[in-house]
Amino acid sequence: PPVTEFNLREPSLKEVEEIIKAARSASTPGPSGVPYLVYKRCPELLRHLWKILRVIWRRGRVADQWRWAEGVWIPKEENSKNINQFRTISLLSVEGKVFFSIVSRRLTEFLLKNKYIDPSVQKGGIPGAPGCLEHTGVVTQLIRDAHENKGDLAVLWLDLANAYGSIPHKLVELALNLHHVPSKIKDLIVDY
Repeated sequence: PPVTEFNLREPSLKEVEEIIKAARSASTPGPSGVPYLVYKRCPELLRHLWKILRVIWRRGRVADQWRWAEGVWIPKEENSKNINQFRTISLLSVEGKVFFSIVSRRLTEFLLKNKYIDPSVQKGGIPGAPGCLEHTGVVTQLIRDAHENKGDLAVLWLDLANAYGSIPHKLVELALNLHHVPSKIKDLIVDY
């Protein structure tokens, strides 16, 4: 069982402001058409967003519009002509991204404080952990040591295609249960 409880309070205005402030102003908005910049420049609209997020939190059900995304094809290289030379991205509504950023921050905090994640191993998604830099540095040092000592070294890089989409959702639900994530949060994630 967890030593530190999950923060189940309604999202605070401060949390919403921090997420909006940290977001890239030039990010393309999703189906709602409202970019982060609108919330950055219009404090009154930001307060309305905060009120909506609190209602969603109390209700425990994600807004249907947040489940929709606009797919955009991005060329991987110049003069791309074949479909294999493009990658897709999904543009989600800013409002849903703000909401789930709060859920994500709180979930990360809960998992770290209860030592369900070992930050010496897990780097991705950990605030302040320069994961790529640290792991690249370690691999570089191992390669250098093997080269200098004329030793053998096998290195394997894995890049999972559609990494999150390929994980069975029941497995995500099981992991949330095993780590004692409160049902309110688990239900929000699974509902999404």
